[in-house]
Amino acid sequence: MNHKYIEILENLPIKKSVFSLIVPTVLAMLVQILYNLTDTFFIGKLNDPFQVAAVTITMPIFMMLMAISGIFAHGAASFLSRSLGEKKYLQAKQISTISIFLMATTAIVIMILFLWKIENILIMIGTSENTYNYAKSYLQIIISGSMMIMLNFGISQLFRAEGGAKIAMLGMMVGTGCNIILDPIFIFMLNMGVIGAAYATIIGNTISLIFYIICYKQGKSLVTPSLKHLSFNFNHIKEILKIGLPSSLSQIMMSFGSALSYYYAAFYGDYALAAMGVAQRIISIAIFTFIGISTGIQPLIGYNYGAFNYKRLKDSLVFSIKLSLSISVIFIFLFIAFSKYAVIVFINEPQVIEYGSKILRMFTFAIPFAALQMIFMVTLQSMGKALPSLILSLSRQGIVYIPAIIFFNYLWKFDGIIMALPVTDFMTAIIGFVFFYREMSKFKHNNALSTAQV
Repeated sequence: MNHKYIEILENLPIKKSVFSLIVPTVLAMLVQILYNLTDTFFIGKLNDPFQVAAVTITMPIFMMLMAISGIFAHGAASFLSRSLGEKKYLQAKQISTISIFLMATTAIVIMILFLWKIENILIMIGTSENTYNYAKSYLQIIISGSMMIMLNFGISQLFRAEGGAKIAMLGMMVGTGCNIILDPIFIFMLNMGVIGAAYATIIGNTISLIFYIICYKQGKSLVTPSLKHLSFNFNHIKEILKIGLPSSLSQIMMSFGSALSYYYAAFYGDYALAAMGVAQRIISIAIFTFIGISTGIQPLIGYNYGAFNYKRLKDSLVFSIKLSLSISVIFIFLFIAFSKYAVIVFINEPQVIEYGSKILRMFTFAIPFAALQMIFMVTLQSMGKALPSLILSLSRQGIVYIPAIIFFNYLWKFDGIIMALPVTDFMTAIIGFVFFYREMSKFKHNNALSTAQV
């Protein structure tokens, strides 16, 4: 099989390969940020902190939908890239097909269960009397469209895994553009408030999904899914879950961690909660950039690991780490220097601005450590290292972050809540480096090294 995607993964000089993969992926992540920012931005223009707080407190549920989809998407992406590196093209098509089937069936189950228990969920995540009705209206629509959200997210990961980062980016741009256009129409012109924001989000995800289906139909994929490739091969499913569960467990725990931070922030008032949501959205610009870099190099790592081209793999990682750390310096300067103005962009309410700028400055210290740990995480996943990947996933959002929120809140109240994130990212980066260094040191003793032009 001779394809331009294979050329990028196998032969293109390192810097060109990395940039050809990460540029569209980072742009796609920035588009994803627009998905996250758009609802908060336009609802914030209503200058109603209760509606902003309602969207904020329901965001972990949205994150959980993507995390559950990621169980199959991330696991399949790692397996798919390695299969292409091993020239097992039929297996790659089977992996793509079964992962989409599993995402779709899981989405149906999730939708039924969440709608059934929506009132319990709202109480559990800590909605107040002022935010309950807004949060319920928003969440009902989001959950009803969970199939679109989960498939859109999952299929974009599959395109990236085969080197189709540009298609993944275009799909997200189409959906986000639709969301940006519809938000002001629904929220302001039709006076729908948070309900309009929810409808715009679902329609945007649906448009993206339709775009990916068209790309499949037009043969723009190496591993186009098909019913004829639907094989319930136990070993395939096991391999998908082996990587997918640790990877998505991190996102699921992130949802719990975010929900817990919002829950505790709500004790300090809806203004503090709204500010936490705004600051989280702003810092996500940096976080999603690093997710884009790490996700972008995932097929390069997986492919060359499967092809035993360890020198190319290591050179790609070294260059990506240097790039991520350089970008982190820029973000640190911008967020510290312009924290107040960044919050004002979303909502011009004095108490929210005061809380938000304080939170943002504290979160900034997490940026370089988050950049490193994401590359460590993706490297372990791409190599199929399930146990180290699982430990690292649990450390960031479970073992370290959740106890840190509880303990720091007890010691330092609201300041403790916002300190938990940078402390957690620092500790997790150290854990990730230990696993990363151990795997990299093994390559020194491998005789399968090949040369690559950087």
